[in-house]
Amino acid sequence: MNRGLKWMMLVWVCLCVVCFSSGKVRAEGVVRIDANKKYKGMNASFARGYLPSVKKNAMQLVIPFRAGEELMEEKLLVGVAFEREENSPFLFRNYQKQVKKSKGGVYLYKCKIRLRGDRVNGQYPLLLYVLAKTKEGMVREEFTVYVEISDGRAAFETEDGETSGGDGLIEEKKEEGLDEDAKEEIVRQPRILMEQNDLQGKEVLAGDSKAWGLVARNCSDSQEIQNMKVTVSTENKEISFEKNAWYFARVNARGTMDLSQNISVGKKALAEAVPVLFQFEYEDKKGTAYAATETVYLSVCQTQRAELVNFVMPESFYESDTNAVAFQVQNTGLAVIYNAKVRLEGQGLFAGEAFLGNMEAGTSLDGEMQIFAGTKDMDANGEIVDENEEKYGDVSGRVIFSYENEEGEVTEQVQEFSTVILKPETVELKIEEEEPETNQWWFTIVILVGFVLLLVIVILYLRMKHYQRMGRERYEKA
Repeated sequence: MNRGLKWMMLVWVCLCVVCFSSGKVRAEGVVRIDANKKYKGMNASFARGYLPSVKKNAMQLVIPFRAGEELMEEKLLVGVAFEREENSPFLFRNYQKQVKKSKGGVYLYKCKIRLRGDRVNGQYPLLLYVLAKTKEGMVREEFTVYVEISDGRAAFETEDGETSGGDGLIEEKKEEGLDEDAKEEIVRQPRILMEQNDLQGKEVLAGDSKAWGLVARNCSDSQEIQNMKVTVSTENKEISFEKNAWYFARVNARGTMDLSQNISVGKKALAEAVPVLFQFEYEDKKGTAYAATETVYLSVCQTQRAELVNFVMPESFYESDTNAVAFQVQNTGLAVIYNAKVRLEGQGLFAGEAFLGNMEAGTSLDGEMQIFAGTKDMDANGEIVDENEEKYGDVSGRVIFSYENEEGEVTEQVQEFSTVILKPETVELKIEEEEPETNQWWFTIVILVGFVLLLVIVILYLRMKHYQRMGRERYEKA
């Protein structure tokens, strides 16, 4: 065989989408394989004979999935559930992965499956399972891929119809003392399923610890299980387990395994369905090794925390006045709040509901409420209920802040207030007559001129008297 071909594997894709529901084949599933397009990592589309690449005893498998309807969170959980076959070329491992939706709408599952070094040529089934969360709930789909190995040891047929590997050793043994045509008893793989889950359909609050009751069952009616090891794991770092592994030396046919324990959820865990993987490694009565996986989901929820701040009512209102009151709503928790709104209830006061909508964790929104003041004798519809009731004075009321969670459950916070409705004041408008303006500058000039003239007259008068007195004295001397 050519050295280059030794690491090549010819895979005939006889992909039959087999979706099991209560043991019946579904004609149309939620998830399908996109067989018509070639994606990154593929040498051809499935319809044109896709061949996985093989290198160093590992097969690189690429499977493109598409969803026929909208999936919650736009992601799939894909894994491999190995069928126990004689001379299986696969090394049984956990190949489960979470696959997110790409921009092109495809869920591209890629994994590297380890191959046995002494693999025997032939055709082998590879069972893929897909878990998808829809609006109606969790859906499991299964797909069978038949893989034909051509780079391993050749299988030979004996004259008796028995199969042997490339070294000529007969793999189907005969019991000593039995008829030559008698063959070894066929042992079917015992299947493991989760039977009881105390947290199914319940929520675990972030920051809490809770007892988790879990029971797994050996579904075989005749085959016992030996040397069983169970391990539990999750990719969510906020989930902590009291135990991560169990060991059972023997599990009888139809027997159960108690996997109960306490779990803790971190305070910062996101509100979502968290996949938890249980891996089972065990043997049948002949020592044949098997591996299986089961996935259960923990529903984590966050406590919603939000508050109304800076809502300050005016100390008083005049009848028929409208005052604007500003406020802020803060989402202080780690969960989204839905349909946040603020409304007012008060005697003689009327305001429309302030709707703020949905708010992401750690955000705040500003709002404003227009409050109209009527009178104390009005009902909630603005109708006067008792004409003898006083119209003005002290009134009280409350401001109600409300929001919802994902299930539509409403949380309300109430702030009480008191204020006064006053009778409107009548203000008389008086117009004062303006005094005529005088020119102060010219008035000052006139006064100064008059004063100067008076001074001149006085001086002239005194000079005249002086000259008269001097003339009289000269006359008397003469």
